[in-house]
Amino acid sequence: MKFGGVCIETGDAPRLAGFYKILLQEEPFAEGSHYGFGNIAIYDPGNVKLATHKNIWLSFSDADIDALYGRLLREIPGIDIISPPEKRPWEAYSFWCADPDGNKITVVQE
Repeated sequence: MKFGGVCIETGDAPRLAGFYKILLQEEPFAEGSHYGFGNIAIYDPGNVKLATHKNIWLSFSDADIDALYGRLLREIPGIDIISPPEKRPWEAYSFWCADPDGNKITVVQE
């Protein structure tokens, strides 16, 4: 078995796709209410009840998370920062934030 990707359901796909476009610095593939960023899909399922409790973390890595963190603060006004860049007890240097729907994101220094 191979991992295929993650699909994030949302009631506002264009807004959420805009956030990930800035985060990933990538133009999404867009078709109707579907937006794709490689292995991440964003989808508005229409009249389907969406989960209100967000219990997953998306994990990314970057060579310079301090620069990335600064860019996100400049380009996404009001970004929900859970924890700024810091060395964690398990030795990882990372920051944590949430997307506009409350899905949690961690970015770890490579």
